[in-house]
Amino acid sequence: MPIIVKAQGNDSTFDVIKKFKKATSAADIVSKARDRRYFQKPSLKRTIKKTEMRRLRKRSRALKRMKNIAPQVLQRIGERLGKN
Repeated sequence: MPIIVKAQGNDSTFDVIKKFKKATSAADIVSKARDRRYFQKPSLKRTIKKTEMRRLRKRSRALKRMKNIAPQVLQRIGERLGKN
């Protein structure tokens, strides 16, 4: 999906560039391009994904043991782990 940034009547060039940078960072385009810059073997991709999931599960268990943790934090980690 293309990113379209329209300038308002009183926007300077710098304002439009700032809006464009915000839109690209929100769409995570730059990080995807960096990830795809070099070829990664499928086994390496699986290994990276497994280690990230292991780290997230460990982080989730540690946060559950803590007091005064917002439920939204645990919910976001659960979403990244694939839980509902």
